[in-house]
Amino acid sequence: MQNCPHCASNTIQKKNFYIIKHSQSKIRRYLCLSCKRSFSSKTKSPLYKQTKPFLNPIIFKLLMSGNTQRRIAKLLHCSKNTVARKLLWLAQYSETIAPQKFLDTQHLQIDELETIEHTKLKPVTIPICVNDKFKILGLSIGKIKAKGHLSEIALKKYGPRADEREIAIAQLFINLRRNITGDPQTITTDAHPLYPKFIQKYFPKSQHIPIVSRDRLKKKRELVYTNERKKIFDPLFALNQRCAMLRSDVRRLTRRSWCTTKKLENLERHLNLYMIYNNEFLT
Repeated sequence: MQNCPHCASNTIQKKNFYIIKHSQSKIRRYLCLSCKRSFSSKTKSPLYKQTKPFLNPIIFKLLMSGNTQRRIAKLLHCSKNTVARKLLWLAQYSETIAPQKFLDTQHLQIDELETIEHTKLKPVTIPICVNDKFKILGLSIGKIKAKGHLSEIALKKYGPRADEREIAIAQLFINLRRNITGDPQTITTDAHPLYPKFIQKYFPKSQHIPIVSRDRLKKKRELVYTNERKKIFDPLFALNQRCAMLRSDVRRLTRRSWCTTKKLENLERHLNLYMIYNNEFLT
């Protein structure tokens, strides 16, 4: 340690040690002769003031493997608040890492995954982009209005709800333009009317392939459990497969579950962590 982290002075001297409780290791402390403040070799470390840093990689893997925060706390014999704080720290630490630049992006697939915010009366859309190598290139989150018979109930109970679908899709394309070098050859989407204008704006050289109707895929209920279903070509297979893995590995996205999202910002943090986990460990 050459300079003081508080005043950047190099007039420092060794002071003493302190012992880390979980590992019983000694950490050197220093005293700055200029500002008279003490510090250690871990003062500027990302693990500063963490009493259980050894739980960070374990909790990260468990959060990406379909476990709830309460179940992780029970498995690791720690508090649920510890797991919640670790999730926030992991997300904050991942934001300090430079965003990955994707070079092999010749074929993209874009669609939306829907989930809920605490109740079915508050649906949420998650536009997501995946390439043909099963890497998640970007995602965003936005509120949407309840549909069908739930729309009147939601309006009566919670009042008007903002429709942020277009904002979320626009944010996805902004992130893609920032992280992708060059224009991909093809971008495959469904027939949503918002996609063409954003593709033309951010990727004008790319070919847009809209999938007009799912009826062309012959996805009928009677074919679900037959070998005939396996012969059907799905032009959005990579994206649909990753969406299925998201619902399996991120517990708050699982259908018919009592584990739901209470705060959308934490959902976004969790999904950004899963994007890193998918691109670095699964693909």
